[in-house]
Amino acid sequence: MLLSGARAAYIGPGLNLAPHKNAVATVAIGLDQSFDLKLFGAEPTDFAAHRIAVIAPQTRHHLKANSAMIFLYLDPYSDDYAAIERSALDSTATTQALRSCVNSIPQSDAANIVAALCGAIGLPERRRPSKQLALALQAIEREPQHISTIKQAAELACLSPSRFQHVFRAELGVPFRRYRLWRRMALVANDMRAGKSLTTAAHEAGFASSAHLSTAFKAMFGIRPSDLLALRIRIEGPIR
Repeated sequence: MLLSGARAAYIGPGLNLAPHKNAVATVAIGLDQSFDLKLFGAEPTDFAAHRIAVIAPQTRHHLKANSAMIFLYLDPYSDDYAAIERSALDSTATTQALRSCVNSIPQSDAANIVAALCGAIGLPERRRPSKQLALALQAIEREPQHISTIKQAAELACLSPSRFQHVFRAELGVPFRRYRLWRRMALVANDMRAGKSLTTAAHEAGFASSAHLSTAFKAMFGIRPSDLLALRIRIEGPIR
């Protein structure tokens, strides 16, 4: 599991999870062969074979895969999700580009591999934030658990809360509160990579308990962090 900004990716074997739903949008890609997907939405579908599929947020689904998968997770409040809904994904060309990203960039380089995977499906590269937001962003990325309000962040940027929200959304592509949640998840990932317990990771990221963290993580990604650890899946989320 790789986390970077308000984006995340999973690269590895199909997890064969029970039917579930995610709070984020999911782009599912079969790297070597197709996978079977069933949706339980307003208009339920039967299992169908896909090489690439976009699963809308809060859509209960069941995915079966027998080979390597990529899952790209995009916040439903972000510019990314709006863009991916309009994108025409060509399975052959896109999977070749995605496979190239996986083979050429170390998975320990979470930020670059997530950016490359998003670029391969047509999402734009995130621009460097303006100096106006630099101090606020550094504080959010370093200690997201301590920058809990828009007012706190706006003061660091020397902006009014309303102006800060407007500038932040325009530059980061996602609202402040959602970005902060992603950064808290990245802090958890960093702690888990360092071998800290889920209780410690939850506390340091500002969650009330490991149970609170587990609920939030599963709601977002469809799997508990403890399940990822049990499967020995590496979690990367460097705090820049």
